[in-house]
Amino acid sequence: MRKAFALVAAVALLSFSSTAKAHVPEGLVLGVWQWPTTHLPVMDGDISEWDVVPDNLWLSAFSEFNGEPLNTVVAGEVGAEVDAADLNFRWTQGWNDELDRLYFVQDRFDDLWDRDAGGVGGAGGDDSFEINIDANHGGDVSWFGADDFDTEEEVALNRGRLNQMSHYRWPPMEPIGWNWLWASSATWHDTEPYSCCGTSFTLNGAHGTEATLQTEWWTVAWDDFDHASPDNSIQHDFVENEIIGLSISIIDNDIGTDKETDRAFAAWRLGGQRCGNGDGKCATDFILLPVQNELLPTAVEDDSWGHIKASYMR
Repeated sequence: MRKAFALVAAVALLSFSSTAKAHVPEGLVLGVWQWPTTHLPVMDGDISEWDVVPDNLWLSAFSEFNGEPLNTVVAGEVGAEVDAADLNFRWTQGWNDELDRLYFVQDRFDDLWDRDAGGVGGAGGDDSFEINIDANHGGDVSWFGADDFDTEEEVALNRGRLNQMSHYRWPPMEPIGWNWLWASSATWHDTEPYSCCGTSFTLNGAHGTEATLQTEWWTVAWDDFDHASPDNSIQHDFVENEIIGLSISIIDNDIGTDKETDRAFAAWRLGGQRCGNGDGKCATDFILLPVQNELLPTAVEDDSWGHIKASYMR
């Protein structure tokens, strides 16, 4: 079955000037919708509130830049072409100035929904959404090896310190949960007030079957991340018109329950470039946009939107 989305075929290029390190692809800056505190989306898996976001801020399996696919396979079936009958997806991103949060939404069709990475436990290889956040646009290294520091403890403490990469998966998978910050030993990052929510999804389907998935979630970001404690970490202060780096991958594992199948694993990467494990220099540039008040619901419309939804959830 082919699942059709109203997907955007081309992305908007936004003009700006910056002396920060260039991210990939060079010359592309994508927009991050600003959610004012009065209109925050309710984290319940109903993504209809995101309909106010303009089409040119949505990204999809078919988005292009300079006539080339913006999302390409960088792991598994490298060079594979988009086949909407196999996998189709769109997503966009938002931010909130007061709470210093990044918001994300995903709308996905998958002809084979995999929750155990082909029987090996789902440690990064199951169907998931991976994001690396380079909040200060520094292009820093995320993953360090044994030769980079004098002790194993120093290596571990510096992994993910300056930019953070998580696999998000729904429903949550124990023992690594819904927000797996895999380079880190942190156990506190996946709950409020640092990120939310492992329950904000709508799934039609099950492991090993065709499925549609809608998810929405938010997270803060860190300029200096201490695995042991948020008290010793420095949270990033997001500012309007700031350029940040986001590296985004859509993980599609089609091995499913049959390990003998010739279908396999693929990672669709925004920007089509992978370096190291989460290095910021391979992120894509995003600008934090001003509030677009003319597109937001009026006070009357608010009563039929998230506020009523939220009242039923109390």
